[in-house]
Amino acid sequence: MKTDYIVYGALIAVFGIAIYTIFSLTNNPTIIPPINNNPTVPAANQNLNSGFQMITSGSTDPGSVQIDLTPQGVENGQLKVDFAINTHSVDLAQYDLSKITTLEYGGKIVTPISAPELQGHHNSGTLIFNVDSNFNKFKIIIVGIPNVQERIFEWK
Repeated sequence: MKTDYIVYGALIAVFGIAIYTIFSLTNNPTIIPPINNNPTVPAANQNLNSGFQMITSGSTDPGSVQIDLTPQGVENGQLKVDFAINTHSVDLAQYDLSKITTLEYGGKIVTPISAPELQGHHNSGTLIFNVDSNFNKFKIIIVGIPNVQERIFEWK
C-alpha cells in the first residue's frame, strides 16, 4: 500500500514536469538560423554592436561540423571574431584553428594571433587577428574541418 503511494507520487511528478516542459517550449519559441554548406548571412543574425552578421557553415549531421562566425569589429589594431563550433560525431581536438584559419582583407592574408584550443564536440571562443587598418570587406577561410573542406566566410 505504501509503495503504491510512492509509485503514484512519482508518476504525478513526471507528468507535472512533462506538462511544464511542453508549456515552457511553446511559450518561448527559439529561432534557429538556417544551416547549409554554403555560408549565408541570415538577416536575423545581425550583430548590432559591430554591424557584422553571423555566418553559418555546415551542419551537425553525422560526420559534419557546424561553424558560426560573428565578427566583433576592429579595435586597437585587432579584429575579434566570436565562433561556435558544434558537431555530434567529430572529435574537434585534432583541429588547430591557429593553423587552419586565415583572414583576407585589402590584399593581405593573416593568421590568428590567438585561437582557443578545440576539445570534444562543442566549442566557442574568440579568434583574434592583428590588422593594420579598419575595413568592411574581408574573408575568413577555415580549411580541413569535415564535411566542408574549405569554408569561406565573406563579409561585404
